[in-house]
Amino acid sequence: MKILRYVSIALVITAFNVFADPIPDNVSVNYKVGWYPNYFQLTGPLTCPRTCRAWTGGRAESERSPYDEFERTYVCKSNNLIQPSPNDRDVWLYGNQFDDKTACFMGTPNEQVVVSERYYCLCVNGCSGPDLVVQQIYDPVWDSTTGESVIKVIVANVGNSSTAVATDARLVDPGTGASDTQGVGVLAPGATMGIKFRLGYWVFDPDAELHVTVDYSRRVDECDEDNNTLIYKKQG
Repeated sequence: MKILRYVSIALVITAFNVFADPIPDNVSVNYKVGWYPNYFQLTGPLTCPRTCRAWTGGRAESERSPYDEFERTYVCKSNNLIQPSPNDRDVWLYGNQFDDKTACFMGTPNEQVVVSERYYCLCVNGCSGPDLVVQQIYDPVWDSTTGESVIKVIVANVGNSSTAVATDARLVDPGTGASDTQGVGVLAPGATMGIKFRLGYWVFDPDAELHVTVDYSRRVDECDEDNNTLIYKKQG
């Protein structure tokens, strides 16, 4: 496979400009950094950007890829175990996860490449403010008493301070253009809130696709304004 020839012993991370790296060299910014598994609530394998959004709402440590067929490369690590654990300190290999390829490519001293779909991603968050994300969208249920689809959603503040002001969340069915907007109260750091959206028809026709955006009206000044939307897709 062509990608295997590109992965060397060390991480293949080349900084083409300082803005490519969430943790630039020689700075005093106090970043929150951690390793997170690329499975979230039995969903996976995930790419590193999706992993970090799901677990922390933060960013995946990355650089622009030096290879034409890939835009970015993210920092990952794994080992030869089926279920890697942070306690297995002696067997970790560090590597790269490229774009939407859900695998960690790791080089070894004999210039072979180990490929794993079970890996950890390096996630970072250098902001001290609030950060709202949609953590989960539950399967829609039918309310026969009102003739509506009911969609429960969990939103969370994964930032380091309170949102200070109330805001809103909006659900959209891109297939029909139907939408519903609900209020979101003030959330402390780490707090979550359940929201119920309603659409006046059964959303599976035959499949369902729903987009949910928290802070739809942009009332909250967040650390990351690009992680507010989660998409639900399921076949009927």
